[in-house]
Amino acid sequence: MITTEALGPGTTLVAVAGEVTFSNIGGFDRALAGAQSEATNLVVDLTDVTFIDSSGLSSLITASARARERAGTVALVLAGDAPPSIFRFRGVDRLLALYGSREAALAGLS
Repeated sequence: MITTEALGPGTTLVAVAGEVTFSNIGGFDRALAGAQSEATNLVVDLTDVTFIDSSGLSSLITASARARERAGTVALVLAGDAPPSIFRFRGVDRLLALYGSREAALAGLS
């Protein structure tokens, strides 16, 4: 399940629940692209994601690159103290802005 919500001028929240895999990546990509057509900055809340594969990670990296082209940022909210191993693969955690809460992500955008 994917929901979007405007958080203020230029910032949209995309909240995701369940799995993000090759089988449902089209909806995830559309949600990210749609949110980015409305806002420069995205907060992508993945705290209710139970599994994300490499296609989901690729979508997030693409969204981050799109945001940078428009002088924006994609801030990811992850549950737990350490990012899931897929985010540490080959230093991806250094390419994406990772936060432990929505509040921290919003603060990181300002």
